[in-house]
Amino acid sequence: MLFYTILIIVLSSGYVVGQFGPFEQDFGYVTVREGAHMFYWLFYTTADVQNYVERPLIVWLQGGPGGSSTGIGNFEILGPLDLSLQERNYTWVKNFNVLFIDNPVGTGFSYVDDESFLTTNNEEIAHDFVQLMRGFYNKHPEFQGVPLYIYGQSYGGKMAVDMGIAMNEAEKAGTIGSNLKGIAMGNAWISPVDATLTWGPLLLAAGLVDEAGYNHIQRNAKEAERLFNERRYFESTLQWSATQTAVFDATSNVDFYNILTKMPRRPSTNRTAYEFARDMMIRNSVYEVEPEPESEREIDLPFLMNALVKPALNIPEHVEWARSARRVFDTLRVDFMKPVTDGIEKLLNETDIILTKYNGNLDLICDTPGQILWVDRLKWPGAEQYKMAKRLPIWENNKLEGYYKSYGNFRFFWINYAGHSVPRDNPQGSNAFLRDMTGFG
Repeated sequence: MLFYTILIIVLSSGYVVGQFGPFEQDFGYVTVREGAHMFYWLFYTTADVQNYVERPLIVWLQGGPGGSSTGIGNFEILGPLDLSLQERNYTWVKNFNVLFIDNPVGTGFSYVDDESFLTTNNEEIAHDFVQLMRGFYNKHPEFQGVPLYIYGQSYGGKMAVDMGIAMNEAEKAGTIGSNLKGIAMGNAWISPVDATLTWGPLLLAAGLVDEAGYNHIQRNAKEAERLFNERRYFESTLQWSATQTAVFDATSNVDFYNILTKMPRRPSTNRTAYEFARDMMIRNSVYEVEPEPESEREIDLPFLMNALVKPALNIPEHVEWARSARRVFDTLRVDFMKPVTDGIEKLLNETDIILTKYNGNLDLICDTPGQILWVDRLKWPGAEQYKMAKRLPIWENNKLEGYYKSYGNFRFFWINYAGHSVPRDNPQGSNAFLRDMTGFG
């Protein structure tokens, strides 16, 4: 019965070979270097305009590293169709052209000929991204000069920083036709040590741990900091995962992606602390997402991507979409705990690119207190003016959705009623930072 239900949904959504669903789209591969093939999926805006290039191009980057933008970002967060293959009423496609990229290579439908071609650091990821965008603009020259904005969630926000630097350098050299105007870092893994050190204080303030639990978490977090300071980066990553285990122990398994959300079940114990923490970061969830009951018509994402999307988009037979690209994460685990605040300072000091930091206040993994720490340490000409700037409320439809603070080309948005995935958790609050950066939303 479930198979026939899915078949009806797919047929009614315009499922044909050459595209998926009724929305105007394009997709394809760019060989970003020998042995590395990156996949993109573009949805043209449905805004009431004469030509879609009248609206900006937004690139969406999922986190992890190893989370698929074309799967998780598209169907679970902000794409035109949800997991029931019904039209999403708050999709960003209503206002923007949205480009989902499976990045780094080895993620989602992107693939490598051999695992030796996987990226090992943020700089390599940025290089691949520039090559991907060169290929995209070669195929779609109409987008050259169109305002470009990069939105990265979680580890995607970390990757976006070096991507922005590399794109800006390519634009100055005249080797790419892009027009990068802004970079948004959503609940981003910018300064991992700051995030880890503030889990305990946030949980204590929220009443989710007692003093003993707080001390247990902080002992583990400070050990992760010590290892990082000694440049033992891989060991620091392992200790970060041990700190997550300490949080689960002290809270009876709090949801790292929304501290007010009840976890459906206790995390599996048949994996090491590192393996569990890795898979949690990639999946964007503390638990394996299971399909809703048949009556809800929601489709399991791996089934959707491999059984329905893959043949529709003519994905090579040997490529299998997976929610967790574990080999991608493992190859980057030495780089995982390194911050990218130097890159943010470079962008603030040398460019006029808008940098937006937005955060769902109910998130733990990339918690707001940890973000504020590194923001207050930034060295740039507007640093003092930003600190003195007034923090203003965000009102949407007479509801207080959060607060924002800005100076020059830097902004910080605190978003209420939202955890890790702000566009999904609070679409109305998301409109505020979208409008601020792009003029639309």
